[in-house]
Amino acid sequence: MKPMFSRLTLTAAMIALSACSSTSQPGHSTSLGEDNLKGSGFLADIYPQMKEGSDGEALRLYRNPKFASSATFVPYTKVLLDPVKLYAGSSSKLNDAPQAQSNAIAQGFYNQLHEQLSKDYQMVDKAGPGTLQISVAVVDAQEADASLKAASYIPIPLGVPGAKAAAMQAASHTTGKPPFAGQVTIEGKMADAQTGEIIAAEIDRRVGARKPIIGLFESSTYDSWSDVTEAERYWAELLRYRLCMRRGATDCQKASE
Repeated sequence: MKPMFSRLTLTAAMIALSACSSTSQPGHSTSLGEDNLKGSGFLADIYPQMKEGSDGEALRLYRNPKFASSATFVPYTKVLLDPVKLYAGSSSKLNDAPQAQSNAIAQGFYNQLHEQLSKDYQMVDKAGPGTLQISVAVVDAQEADASLKAASYIPIPLGVPGAKAAAMQAASHTTGKPPFAGQVTIEGKMADAQTGEIIAAEIDRRVGARKPIIGLFESSTYDSWSDVTEAERYWAELLRYRLCMRRGATDCQKASE
């Protein structure tokens, strides 16, 4: 009886640990793709000013040196959040998604951002003094293969021929995305709402990434768009955290991955 009890306890612990899916930023050595490096056009003339981000930062970013100190962020007490746009290039996998799903992705991201920012700022619908204007676009998104996504928890999926498995591992190393997992790329900018001066801009990407085996117990493993929605949740929490840090506050809550 004791071994059976131990197995049941272990199984229960594994299920408890798998309460939600997670995503990660691919390594900075992975490619964003030629179109994303050039930009979708959403950030207009900001692209030439962007550089590769360091660890813990967006994959590509621009920071206005005039806003380097915390003192420059303290006066901002309001946020004008623009509707999240879909800004897919010709090769974006977002073009393959049903329009209703694409709209849901954009609206869901807006809702996540609004929820997090409203905890610290007054949300407004027009420009004015002391107001940050935040604009975001989803430029690429790919749903996971829900019928095979569980295989992404196993280093080499069972039953896959050696050559094919090797090719899958090579692709995963190049793109930073496990086989069958979802992914999403965004572009965003923050400006002084009254003057229009750009304060910061970035391009970032997140991919599905879960703990081996444990993820097999997650219901979201079989939801093809859960990787995208989870990435949006993380980015919304991260934006709140970064703004908190830029204000020089001491009670900032880190985003949970």
